[in-house]
Amino acid sequence: MAGKVGGEDLGDLAEINVTPLVDVMLVLLIIFIITSPMLVQGLKVNLPKQDAPALTSKSEEPIILTLTSDQIILLGDEPVHIKLLPDRLGARLAGSPRPVYLKADESLPYGFVIRVLAVLDQVGVEQVGMVTHPEER
Repeated sequence: MAGKVGGEDLGDLAEINVTPLVDVMLVLLIIFIITSPMLVQGLKVNLPKQDAPALTSKSEEPIILTLTSDQIILLGDEPVHIKLLPDRLGARLAGSPRPVYLKADESLPYGFVIRVLAVLDQVGVEQVGMVTHPEER
């Protein structure tokens, strides 16, 4: 398709019309904004119920370690194999003592929890808090 301006031949015009591309990208952005909160779902962990005083937290941000009933270990939101836990936990601690809060499902075998606690001791964690739900009366 050749274009003419004032009788002068300009040759072939090869322009990309970006308007449809922008429209599609805006629609996709809106879809992702609407659906992204629905994608964030936590794993179900049945915490034991026990009356215990709340831990006093200092300025350090605690590390949350979650143990699911399927014996999956989550360091924050990231699944970690128990053999890789010392390296990943050591990297998070980075030489500074920080408390670790352990959220373990009450149906877990005692031996699995002890293995995780042994890893925490091996890395040098000094403060371990066990997260529970308040006991219903």
